Amino acid sequence: MPELSERFIDQIYEASFVPEKWPTLLEGLAHAVEGMGGYLFTISQGASAFTASEAVAPHVEAFMREGWVAVNARTARASALAHPGFITDLDAFTEEELDSEPIYRDFLRPRGMGWAAGTHIPLPTGDVLSFNLERRTVRGPFERHYVDSLDRMRPHLARAAMVSARMGLEKAHAGADALEALGLPAAVLGAHGQLLACNGLMHELIPATIQDGTGRARITDKKADALLENALTALAAGTRRGIVQSFPITGRDGKPSSVAHLLPVRGSVHDLFSRIHCILVIMPLPGPGAPPANVLQALFDLTPSEARIASALADGRSIDAISTDFGIARETVRTHLRSIFAKSGVSKQSALVRLLIGVTLSCGSLKGG
Repeated sequence: MPELSERFIDQIYEASFVPEKWPTLLEGLAHAVEGMGGYLFTISQGASAFTASEAVAPHVEAFMREGWVAVNARTARASALAHPGFITDLDAFTEEELDSEPIYRDFLRPRGMGWAAGTHIPLPTGDVLSFNLERRTVRGPFERHYVDSLDRMRPHLARAAMVSARMGLEKAHAGADALEALGLPAAVLGAHGQLLACNGLMHELIPATIQDGTGRARITDKKADALLENALTALAAGTRRGIVQSFPITGRDGKPSSVAHLLPVRGSVHDLFSRIHCILVIMPLPGPGAPPANVLQALFDLTPSEARIASALADGRSIDAISTDFGIARETVRTHLRSIFAKSGVSKQSALVRLLIGVTLSCGSLKGG
């Protein structure tokens, strides 16, 4: 089918600028090679995303939902072959292996599927785009002349994917620049913590505070970086509860200098190309003195009650005094305090107070107390 690329080349480049066009394009390509449908998904260390034509979309949703993406033998075999073109199931497996491989035996064939032609395309975000056209089991494997035609289309598909990914990165830059207008250093991170973009204010913090490390962005303060790593891992796994997403950064002088906030970009899991996963914002701490409750609430994502208690602690009041002044049980104050510890990334009351007022307890302040 030598005319295949000519039939679809305009649609391919249209989809590169209008991602909503991909499902219709995938459906047309699949039908042209006697397939049932097509889909794209990202191969990533973090959350994956996909888009699919109507006929196969429910199957791909089940594939993602049931966790097959993590044990997909097709992906492993294709990656091992590293072929710069389309391959079929019979290029990666023997017929005996297909009969016993779980992804075929337990997922694809029970759904009437199991023959595919696919290729991998690396993206500038560090992810890999997996492009697949699926056939019904009864139709049989893709013939070589169809694979050859798809290979002639692959450069166009790769360029279109690159354009879409670059547009996604431009969104990342725009998001970071918008935060700079508010006076906030910000970096946009990918699904596994890699730095996709940062604004000028964040760039000024590199490498003294933030490092564009191999694999992911890092904080030079080791304790803060450990909290960042834990938060990135949890967010990549879809966890939103019980993780520290705001944590103090200690400067070279040993004093808390700023607070890092990791903000998930909701809905990004469905963005196939940009892979904007979260935004890292660095906020300077207020100077000496007890910060207002509303400032603490914004800095550490505290509830109003937690913020009032935190402000009172920073003002030097004891747990007993707070209990009396606020008319709440002492144990209730302690319960709020444990929650404040979790959200601020510290484990001791003295460390929390130092963090809240932005200074260490110097000898002079001890003498003055």
